[in-house]
Amino acid sequence: MNCNQFQDWLLTRDVFSKNEPPEALTHLNTCTACKRLYMMDLGLEEHLRAGFPEQEMPRGLADRIDMALDQEKVPLQLNRPFLGALAALITLTAILFFFMNSNRPFRYESLDHLGETAVLTHLKGNTAMSFTPDKLDEALATMGKELEFDVILPDLSKKGYTLLGGRLCFVGKCRTAYLFYQKNGQTVSLFILNNTHLDFKMAEGREAHVEIKDCRADIWKENGQVYALVSSS
Repeated sequence: MNCNQFQDWLLTRDVFSKNEPPEALTHLNTCTACKRLYMMDLGLEEHLRAGFPEQEMPRGLADRIDMALDQEKVPLQLNRPFLGALAALITLTAILFFFMNSNRPFRYESLDHLGETAVLTHLKGNTAMSFTPDKLDEALATMGKELEFDVILPDLSKKGYTLLGGRLCFVGKCRTAYLFYQKNGQTVSLFILNNTHLDFKMAEGREAHVEIKDCRADIWKENGQVYALVSSS
């Protein structure tokens, strides 16, 4: 079970069941972000229980429900407290859903997660570009406004890389600066993202590499930004 599957389960799970699926429990033990969401969800459930204590069903309600179902003529009349509690429950559920799915930046769980996603984006082979090197300064300023951080290009020319152009793109669910380079006749992808998209600590200047699907992703942190350079092995 990955993060998306866990969050789908969390939104639809049976809150009255005490038997959580093993795959969800396994994911909880390995993902701190999802564990925080789970504990927050449990806290909201406790607040709901405290706000709506169990009460005896209004006298005659069951009979009225049965009559309405059988005859479809007798209107079902619910008292104001019951309707108010139901409306509050629906509202709190909607707030929980909104909180879990908005204003929460996507984060990579590990270097392997980032490397794999970058490689898969590179392998799609979509080399469409919104700018070329002659418009680089203007393009970097535009991408900086869109991504809300100053996009700084590393100096790859000394290593034989020639800039072709670039655009904005999504690497997984993370909006990223996507630059295209060429080296030895091969197109190489460079992804630049803010370090706030990492769900783990990565020291400034740290370098690592991941090899997936005959590709190599060199990943490093510099200038407070994270770079992933992907090329074929």
